[in-house]
Amino acid sequence: MLTKSFFHISLLLLMLLSGKIATAEIALPEMGDSAGALVSPMEEYRVGQSFFWQMQQAVDLVEDPEINSYITSLGYRLAHNSDDPGRPFKFFMVPDSSINAFAAPGGFIGIHSGLMLAAEREDELASVVAHEIAHVTQRHLLRSYERQQQMSMPLTAAMLAAALLGAYDPNIGSAAIMAVQGGAIQMQLDYSRAHEAEADNLGMQMLVRSGFDPHAMPAFFEKLQYAGRFYGGSTVPEFLRTHPVTTSRIADARGRAANLQKVPSVRDDLQFYLMREKLRVLTTNNLNELIQQYQHTLDTADGDTTATKYGFAMALLAQGDTSRARDMLKPLLDADDDRLTYQLAMADIEMAVGRPTAALAIYEDNQRLYPDDYALSIKHVRALLQTRQPEKAVNILQRQLEMGAPSRVVYRLLAQARGDMGQRSASHSALAEYYYASGQLHAAVDQLRLAAEQARGDEFQLSRLTARIRSVETEIALMERR
Repeated sequence: MLTKSFFHISLLLLMLLSGKIATAEIALPEMGDSAGALVSPMEEYRVGQSFFWQMQQAVDLVEDPEINSYITSLGYRLAHNSDDPGRPFKFFMVPDSSINAFAAPGGFIGIHSGLMLAAEREDELASVVAHEIAHVTQRHLLRSYERQQQMSMPLTAAMLAAALLGAYDPNIGSAAIMAVQGGAIQMQLDYSRAHEAEADNLGMQMLVRSGFDPHAMPAFFEKLQYAGRFYGGSTVPEFLRTHPVTTSRIADARGRAANLQKVPSVRDDLQFYLMREKLRVLTTNNLNELIQQYQHTLDTADGDTTATKYGFAMALLAQGDTSRARDMLKPLLDADDDRLTYQLAMADIEMAVGRPTAALAIYEDNQRLYPDDYALSIKHVRALLQTRQPEKAVNILQRQLEMGAPSRVVYRLLAQARGDMGQRSASHSALAEYYYASGQLHAAVDQLRLAAEQARGDEFQLSRLTARIRSVETEIALMERR
């Protein structure tokens, strides 16, 4: 599926990239530089959006609302302290055990689950995310393909698309390039040493401004390099392939970190450990074995086991052992009853045992305290829909949309809620936005047309829907032209 998607992205890129590619020295981008001439910020976003659409169709991304809330919060904490704090980003979790992360044009940053599971502390995870943010703000991916003035535009577009796919799976990226050039060129998504040094430097500045330890970056890179010595062939940690780590690079990073003064932090380190364990449960291939590991850790550990107990409770819940899950979670909740993560976990248990009213009581109490929280809102809405309270669900979902959180999950739930209320036009309209956010543009147009049919007599809604149909059809034409 990914190889087929490559050609779709290539077609879009052919339309977006225009003008000659100028030979350029690797340097910080300035107004009027060749990367800026290659594509505008809006076009760059559309390239990244198209890639993300293809990712969603090819891979079951992690859509757990708590994991996504955590990684988005971490990402924006860093991005707000970058050299481009107003740039929008989309952070998403890829269920892949390899230790890697990648950045696509337009601010789309993918983090492999293996990276978060390998990080021993939040500073290490933050160091890689900050590094990827720097690649985006400096437009490194686009600048990497300014190879030579003679390179044809179709070839450049195709190579860029293939590299984007290779960020997820290098084998597919290489296959796509060979398809474009008849096997003449082998290429992978890697950055120049200058780009890597630049991303390290800017990333560490982000870490410091955000209250993280700048030494975490060289320390984590050194850990990966050490681990890589014990790998062979294709099993080398993927981050080492796409972001080459050398001894001199680590030394340079340590030197820069030594000259940076850490800003006092008020962040919640425990939340990282809790979300890491939840991710471990969500992505495990052997739940029984994981439960045994948790039990062994609790039997032998002499340090803080808070996160282990939470992970154990989530694993037991996933296995259907709600009684033991409750017994494991309750002491954590009693000791820290203000922690939303524990509250949501207890509500999950109540839902699992068929007590939605008890779960709703938990959601409603916390919704008053955290009215804007994404994970809480999504879980609350699901309980409301299960208990046939779509009106309340719509109010919560509309608040999320007003806050600028138009995830496809929100639109899917909104379509269900509107349908339960008998609002057929609004339901089709919300479902259209779900399909659009998923990259299924033809399906989106079909739903918009159904919404328009149901909106006859409402000139305002009909006008809005007609305009939206034209907008999506224009995007389809752009992607399918040539």
